[in-house]
Amino acid sequence: MTDIALRKTAAWYDWLTEHSRRIAQVAVGLSLLLAGGYAAVLGGQLRYSDEHVYFQLTESLAAGHGYAFGADPTAYRPPGYPFLLLPVHFLTGGSVLAMRLVGVLCLAGAVWFAYLLARRISPLAGALVAVVTAVYPLFIYTANALYPQIPALLLLLMTLEFGLRARDRWTWAVWSGLAGGFLTITVPSFAPTLILVVIFIGWRARKAAAVLLVAAAVIPGLWCVRNALVMHAFIPVSTNNGVNLLLGNNPDATGGSGTSVDVSAYENEAKARKLDEVQIDHFYSGKAVDWITEHPGQAAGLYVSKVANNFTYSDTLKTEGQGASDVLAALTYYPLLALAVLRVLLWRRFPLRRLDKLLVWTIVLNVLLLAVFFTRIRFRVPLDSLTIVLAVSTVAVWWDRRRTA
Repeated sequence: MTDIALRKTAAWYDWLTEHSRRIAQVAVGLSLLLAGGYAAVLGGQLRYSDEHVYFQLTESLAAGHGYAFGADPTAYRPPGYPFLLLPVHFLTGGSVLAMRLVGVLCLAGAVWFAYLLARRISPLAGALVAVVTAVYPLFIYTANALYPQIPALLLLLMTLEFGLRARDRWTWAVWSGLAGGFLTITVPSFAPTLILVVIFIGWRARKAAAVLLVAAAVIPGLWCVRNALVMHAFIPVSTNNGVNLLLGNNPDATGGSGTSVDVSAYENEAKARKLDEVQIDHFYSGKAVDWITEHPGQAAGLYVSKVANNFTYSDTLKTEGQGASDVLAALTYYPLLALAVLRVLLWRRFPLRRLDKLLVWTIVLNVLLLAVFFTRIRFRVPLDSLTIVLAVSTVAVWWDRRRTA
């Protein structure tokens, strides 16, 4: 590089570093503007069947009927998201638009925590991650659906950020554990991520690790007690694991079939047997396990297909005509994925930081866990934020190399 180019590069780097916090704050505002504007366009419209389910559960809680479908107590869906919506339902009388804004606010919070996490790489990386997170179309789209994935994204980032802080000050482990516990009853597949956080805290900070695990057990523990008293069974989080396992493991399932596969024969058999909710969960799980053990080769190939489907840009939706733009999804996701993969491939030349390693293992672990059941783009949403941080880590490494060349 010429002296002039070096000076310009250094000047840009210094300016972005000096103003990284302000850039992140602007990104938070931009997120509120974009996602909030989209919320205003959508208004009170519910577009998906799952949205109606979460709305119904929240209404039941608000009406004093407990966590129930009608008069029947349930544990079919993880309760974290309806609990989050409940105060808004009380304050607004059940306004769908107001509940939609919960996702908007959670996305804004995720922008900030993504900045805090990426700042461990460099102030420049923190600013870039905040901006990309704020404008990422899939986040804006998902934040405006009554789905738990954007709140889960925020909780995941909080768990990781507070967990890494706990290495130096154990009291942060309380907040990491509480965030992880609420994450567990919101999207249960992220529960094993807590073990990764404990591993990265390290043996020298074993007090923090122990505190984190205890704090993380509080909220799920209380939910287990409720289930034991109301449902008369040990239910760690929800009773939909069986149907999800069956949807992803049966003769008609494909890597991308998701909920569109026909399992009506199993449903009819369960009805004929007059099984209750807990028994149906066990029945479906048993049928899925039976198919896997009887067709190990086919099940292994299906599992690989589901792993690959984690990285797709388009879903076959059960509700047709409501998908986000496939072209926009591909153009925004695959460059980030490529940069994130490049960061791993360059590990010998540019050794991975502790944060890089934590993000890689978190993504790998959760991709493999999701494929046990079935995979969809929205299930991957929280992981996309970690992919963005890894992608920006690649840019930061390149920038540092260019600046010092």
